[in-house]
Amino acid sequence: MFGASNVLFLLLMIIGPIITLSSSNWVVSWAGMELGFVGLIPLLFLGVGSVNKEVGMKYFCIQALASALLFVSGMMIFSLFQKGVFWVLGMIFSLCLKLGLFPGHFWVPSVVSGLDWFSCVLILGPLKIGPFAFLSNIMAWMPSFHPVVLFLGGMSTVIGGVLGNNQTSVRAMLGSSSIAHSGWITLGSVVGGLWLYFLFYYLVLVLSLIFLSELDYSSVCIAFLSMSGLPPFLMFVAKLKIVTMMMGFSWWMLFILLPLAGSVLSLIFYLKLSYSFYLNTKSWPSISGGLGFMVVNCVGIFWGVFFM
Repeated sequence: MFGASNVLFLLLMIIGPIITLSSSNWVVSWAGMELGFVGLIPLLFLGVGSVNKEVGMKYFCIQALASALLFVSGMMIFSLFQKGVFWVLGMIFSLCLKLGLFPGHFWVPSVVSGLDWFSCVLILGPLKIGPFAFLSNIMAWMPSFHPVVLFLGGMSTVIGGVLGNNQTSVRAMLGSSSIAHSGWITLGSVVGGLWLYFLFYYLVLVLSLIFLSELDYSSVCIAFLSMSGLPPFLMFVAKLKIVTMMMGFSWWMLFILLPLAGSVLSLIFYLKLSYSFYLNTKSWPSISGGLGFMVVNCVGIFWGVFFM
């Protein structure tokens, strides 16, 4: 799948988020996001078949629109010092469009459902690091917009749960799941715990996609249970961290209802997925790849006990 020329694109995709994370200048941060985006696009077109190329073009158009809107809003706010509500909301909306958050979530299930597993790993993980870092910096600079972002994050968890229950393909469900988990990460960008949640989510996601590609249904069943946030699995620790951080926020009771409702909705389709893979499992071996995944979940439990 990978030739020597494609290593360059993969390197660009890795360097882009690093530039965004390490820069304090908004233009350099924006350029880092676009560098990662430019590195990703050729990798998307490696898939075989017209569907993969079609969703690649759809993803390109949406991200290009979001990048242009983000740049214009940034110029008005940081260069021309026009810190009006319109431009700040425009910047937040452009990041929502990039990340697949409410109200810019509409493209995620259709794009993810047309990609192969490797492309899903790229789109749902590394390319979100830069926008989330940018959003976290904005929240540090403009605390007056915390309620807006908390509402958008909570609505994303609900929308992700509703869309997941209306999907019939595993990839589309994973796309809806990404909307819900991105909502939780957005909450973390305001109250804290953003990178811990992102690390746990991406670890579980990558392991889930590896098990799916290898048709290891017993491990897939456990992986989806972990992604649902059921105790004592790994994602439960991450969600509990966000909830405890939100309790120290003013009006926390008002903002915590949406993500909790979204978690219940997401739990429904995660249980459906886990049960369907459980029925497709002919036998549960005593030692398998799922053992390592259980060890990872146990590590998360101990992390929560000793470091929260």
